[in-house]
Amino acid sequence: MKKFVVNVIIILFIIMTMPTILSAKENYADVNNYIKTHKFRAAKIEYNHNPSFLKFNYRNGYGMVEGVVAHETANDDSTILKEISYMSRNHHNAFVHAFADHNRIIEIHPTEFGAWGAGKYANQRFVHIELVRVDSYDQFARSINNYAYYIASVLYDNALGVTSADSSGTGTLWSHNAVSKHLGGTNHSDPHGYFSRYGYSWNQFVSLVTEKHSELIASKKANTSKLGKIKYSNAYIYQNPTNLNNRTIAGATQLNKVFYIKAQSKLKGKTYYLISNLPSSKNATIGWVESKDITTLSHLAVDSVPKTFYLKGKGVAYDRPWGGSKNVVYTSNELAQDKYDRFDVHLTQKVGTNTWYRGSLNGKTVWIHGNHLTIKEESSTSRLGKVNDTSVKIYSNDQLTTAFTAGSEYMNNVYYIKKQMKLDGNTYYLISEQPSSVNGIIGWVNSKDITTLSHLAVDSVPKTYYLKGKGIAYNRPWGGSKNVVYTSNELAQDKYERFDVHLTQKVGTNTWYRGVLNGKTVWIHGNHLTIKEESSTSRLGKVNDTSVRIYSNDQLTTAFTAGTEYMNNVYYIKKQMKLDGNKYYLISEQPSSVNGIIGWVNSKDITTLSHLAVDSVPKTFYLKGKGVAYNRPWGGGKNVVYTSNELAQYKYERFDVHLTQKVGTNTWYRGEFRGGTMWIHSSHLDKK
Repeated sequence: MKKFVVNVIIILFIIMTMPTILSAKENYADVNNYIKTHKFRAAKIEYNHNPSFLKFNYRNGYGMVEGVVAHETANDDSTILKEISYMSRNHHNAFVHAFADHNRIIEIHPTEFGAWGAGKYANQRFVHIELVRVDSYDQFARSINNYAYYIASVLYDNALGVTSADSSGTGTLWSHNAVSKHLGGTNHSDPHGYFSRYGYSWNQFVSLVTEKHSELIASKKANTSKLGKIKYSNAYIYQNPTNLNNRTIAGATQLNKVFYIKAQSKLKGKTYYLISNLPSSKNATIGWVESKDITTLSHLAVDSVPKTFYLKGKGVAYDRPWGGSKNVVYTSNELAQDKYDRFDVHLTQKVGTNTWYRGSLNGKTVWIHGNHLTIKEESSTSRLGKVNDTSVKIYSNDQLTTAFTAGSEYMNNVYYIKKQMKLDGNTYYLISEQPSSVNGIIGWVNSKDITTLSHLAVDSVPKTYYLKGKGIAYNRPWGGSKNVVYTSNELAQDKYERFDVHLTQKVGTNTWYRGVLNGKTVWIHGNHLTIKEESSTSRLGKVNDTSVRIYSNDQLTTAFTAGTEYMNNVYYIKKQMKLDGNKYYLISEQPSSVNGIIGWVNSKDITTLSHLAVDSVPKTFYLKGKGVAYNRPWGGGKNVVYTSNELAQYKYERFDVHLTQKVGTNTWYRGEFRGGTMWIHSSHLDKK
């Protein structure tokens, strides 16, 4: 009975108090009005990004945010710092971008990257923020104010506008519940239940976010960087896109000019741009233009590194990058007159895919498109050049502003090139009468108008060559007709003259030598010079025929014909000479390169055999009565001492040898016989 009475009392109490409990939500003041009435200001966003969190791109790429998902923590006993601490410890399971409570907004992960907040479909699309539960209505209102501000900021910064996705499943502002209902990958239903605790609804929250977003529009907060050109004179310019009735018509005054766009907004599916005459969303602003009425391009800073360019003499110079006709500072005709003038750049920007440069030109600050500028690269080089024809232009300065025609005066001459310049896709050479980039300068010539070869020092080692009697001697290597010192006929007369070289250079693939010839310093091509190599040897030789030329000196400048006088005789050869691809032997009546000399004979005109001493050991042989005895080994008709008939009479007579030599592969013996000295071939001697 007691238990029954107690239960009845409890039931009666619940019944009596239920209206109060059920009506508790209705007793809260409207949260949005409460925020307005108390003029709550949103907390400043704190950035405390955790580097441990995984960084991955959205499905459309880096920074391509499609909306925001509103979450709540579902924990009555926690705080913002405890929630962040817990998430940091468990980020391998889940993490979001930001948290908000009644005092603070803390972003813990960059919004340019995705987060693991609401399943695989939402994670690759949206920014995620958690609302931290609080202890009172006032704290709730303050937290909602911070929460809405952060979400509005993300939507504004990404020009997404505010569109609730709760009913339709499309939009930019999502609850976790909407993700569960329309996208899947999760089954949460927040934050609706927590909102209702304080008599607050999702639709009221959407209104608050929209209001915050409108305030950001009105504040002209910078959230983009573009340039724009209004398309039509009848396009509307709005003072604020949230009030489309307050507008003016652009008119012709706003056409053909470029505007800076530092703020953009999306409202009711339409995008609006804030146009300005300065790169600012606060200063010199004109108003908002709908995207369909304006052509825009992205506008990005590249750097403020000083650069030096030169005008191509094309295009137009503007007071803004990508300028229109009303932004012109210098026309194309005016820039054509300043072709190759220097342009010192102090700012570089990208407009769309094009690069623009700002700098000073003729005392004015202008913007010029990168396609209408060129760099000038001057560098050292070493070449020789010959101007191609009389019509070639030679420029007096490196800006190529003044020029003269080569004419016949600058033809058929070799010029030194010690400096080159690349400008506007062309290469220019600085030609000079001297091997210098300072002295003897004539001017700059386009590489297409001059034939050049590389010019490299080899060495300054003294060398001795001899003229072949061909080619031409010049005052410069690779000379032209105006550089001739000795003609081919004159060099022919100096064939095999000595040429003492003191400088060697390479021109292209050819070698040139500088030296003194007949008192003048000249350059001669390596193909027209030869070396002379004299060396010792030991041979015997017989002149081939009567027409053979015998040269009196090693320069081969004078010669006589062998005739019968020098036939049928063996000559000693103790010196040989290689010259101009030929070999010459110095023939002598004596085994000496000094005494008994007759002259030099081309190896083709004389038959020779090696001549080597074997020993001077005394030996005794006996004549076979065959062969011929000579006054020289391997003798000829003019060297006979005893004929074969005479030796036949002395068969078996003793022959005392005191010298043995080898001629070719044959052995010859010299000895005393009947009071005289003679040479006999080994095959005609015998031992007893």
